[in-house]
Amino acid sequence: MSESNKPLQLEWKSRANLDRKSIAIYLGIECGNPKAALKAIESIDNVIEQVRQFPQIGKRFKHERLANEYRMAQASPYLVFYRVDNGAVVVYRILHQRQNIDEYELIDRSAWQ
Repeated sequence: MSESNKPLQLEWKSRANLDRKSIAIYLGIECGNPKAALKAIESIDNVIEQVRQFPQIGKRFKHERLANEYRMAQASPYLVFYRVDNGAVVVYRILHQRQNIDEYELIDRSAWQ
């Protein structure tokens, strides 16, 4: 693989990491379906790897109250919200497509502490 095709680095915001774990716990333990949990996590991870290779693949997501533009990639039925900052893909949230996201849910509040 040439240097120009090298995937970008990956950074997880704490909320996105919690989202990923929560999906696995919900499907695997609460729903009693470990196969569904594994399939969902594999789908999310595959989409994130595609984003690392082709960061512009995600649909633009902008809200009037957000200072920054985000991108959204689909790992059906989940949506991965990310940005490309300083040569890295930064994953902010992973939500089910039926969940309603508002602009405050993309802010990493742990940075305020």
